[in-house]
Amino acid sequence: MNLDPLDDLILDETTKGIPPGGSARLLDIGSMGWNLVRGDVPLPAAILRESALDHNSRWMQTFVGKRNAVIAPHVKTTMAPQIMQRQLRDGAWGVTVATLHQLKVCRRFGIDRIVLANQLVGRLELDVLVAELTASPGFDFFMLVDSPDGVRAASEAVRRGGAKAPPIQVLVERGYAGGRTGCRDNETALEIARATRAAPELKLCGIEAFEGLLRPGNGGPADAVSTFIDEIVTLFDSCVREGLFERTPPIVTAGGSSFYDVVVKGLAGSNAQTVTRSGCYVSHDSGVYQAEQQRILAATGEPVGLVNALEVWTHVQSCPEPGLAILTAGKRDFGTDSGLPAPLLISRGGELPEPLIGCEIFASNDQHAYMHYPASAAVRIGDRIGLGISHPCTTFDKWDVLFLVNDDYDIIGAVKTYF
Repeated sequence: MNLDPLDDLILDETTKGIPPGGSARLLDIGSMGWNLVRGDVPLPAAILRESALDHNSRWMQTFVGKRNAVIAPHVKTTMAPQIMQRQLRDGAWGVTVATLHQLKVCRRFGIDRIVLANQLVGRLELDVLVAELTASPGFDFFMLVDSPDGVRAASEAVRRGGAKAPPIQVLVERGYAGGRTGCRDNETALEIARATRAAPELKLCGIEAFEGLLRPGNGGPADAVSTFIDEIVTLFDSCVREGLFERTPPIVTAGGSSFYDVVVKGLAGSNAQTVTRSGCYVSHDSGVYQAEQQRILAATGEPVGLVNALEVWTHVQSCPEPGLAILTAGKRDFGTDSGLPAPLLISRGGELPEPLIGCEIFASNDQHAYMHYPASAAVRIGDRIGLGISHPCTTFDKWDVLFLVNDDYDIIGAVKTYF
């Protein structure tokens, strides 16, 4: 990757988190001498702990590597080229995106293997894709199809691109009843695979699925995912028997941020290139994915797991009633789609943070959060509170820049996002 375009990016007081009157190149943020808990930057501010990011990126590479799989992290979570570079440096096979915009961001910074875990259907989008593939022979790209119309639209786009346009590498998407996109059964998926194989403008490279929204069966969500993955393996084997794949080895890809352990276990014997796509692992969280992490550790016997790297820091602005604190961060600063943040840490007088016990965020507005606290917490106006969030995707997108900090909360860099 080439991050040079970021070096001279100027950050000033119009960027949330940058001190009033402050101005610096992104490259120089780490040399400004700022410290979060000392009060050098205005709150709210979002931070990423360097040590936790490093641990998580390496941990996941080890986890999938021991199970003969690779990872193409879904970078919609962070949309941060600096984090993508870290993931690729640590061994990621490629990256996953969901939209043409995300693809173009990745291409701008030099990523040359991308899975679009979605289907482009618009003429404009497909024509832009074909032009990108034509101009970049080394670009290893994969896209999904789940219908004859999708196959037709992609084929027509390649034909419009002219004689130099290469075939689009395609993965047939297998879904499930009541889910999102994807063929609802193996019979339908096999028909789409045959249609793709018959189209000279396309190249059938494997099977894709997303299990993250499966509703639990009698045995719970992990068992429901395991059953679904068994169906994917059956579909894969059917395609192999008919000689439909045009890539060696063909790809089978699934695995969001909740059930990647079940996915790699279920696909282990498929003789495919197994590609997982978790996006949230690199920052982890203090909510939905932390709960799943406990299940994963129990199921796999791993001695250590992912740790939370992402925090949103805020002030206590008011204590208008006993046991009630109003904080200066709200829905503009953290996601609430998978639960409210957890108040984890407290800092006063520039001291290093200490655990905050017994407190709970129970409501939020655009710019405020409501926190219950016990008398033992001794919360005061002006205290700095560190919030752990649930579902990092919808917190990253609230921030143009997040600060990178060391374990003393010195600001050692800044991470730019492109949402």
